[in-house]
Amino acid sequence: MGGKNSKKHTELKEKEIKLLIQKTGLSRQEILDWHTQFIQSHPDGLIDIAEFTTIYREFYQYGNSDNYAKFAFQAFDQDNCGKISFSEFLIATAFALNASQEDDLEKSLEFAFDVYDVDDNGKVERNEVEMLLTAVYQLKTGTGDYDFQNIIDDIFRYYDTDANGYLNKREFVVALLNDQCIRDYFVFCLAKLPFMQELFNKMPCR
Repeated sequence: MGGKNSKKHTELKEKEIKLLIQKTGLSRQEILDWHTQFIQSHPDGLIDIAEFTTIYREFYQYGNSDNYAKFAFQAFDQDNCGKISFSEFLIATAFALNASQEDDLEKSLEFAFDVYDVDDNGKVERNEVEMLLTAVYQLKTGTGDYDFQNIIDDIFRYYDTDANGYLNKREFVVALLNDQCIRDYFVFCLAKLPFMQELFNKMPCR
């Protein structure tokens, strides 16, 4: 039984490859290359929260990355099983690596919404925005000692168009599309996920 479960996460089936081609825009060979590198780095075919957090700590040595790592892990772990599979990893990676490309910007911002929608209820509330801003600030500076209330007030004043106290996905995306400063802050880490860059750098030249 253990052997079967192990193979489930390390083998890539044809149906899964076709789905990944559709969802990521990558070619079959690119997906197979990514999979090879992923399994070399994670032989059981899974990444748990402890491993995910450790990678962040190693990459962001001058800041405190633990809180932000929790945000990012949740977005990757789509089935909420506590571990990231290769498919979950690659789908999220495809969005994050394209964050700087104009034609994929809106999709990348929708992915960002999923990262910051902490309780997965389809809305980003004021406390979630505060948690996010604090987490990014900790990641960049090592301290969370900053009052973000004025920034949060401005975000909700301009972009919570129905004044219900939270941002839905469309309001969130519009806010980031319209405001470069907010966008830079919210997507700061999504385009720089450390193990993505590490794996991407190992890929054959495209």
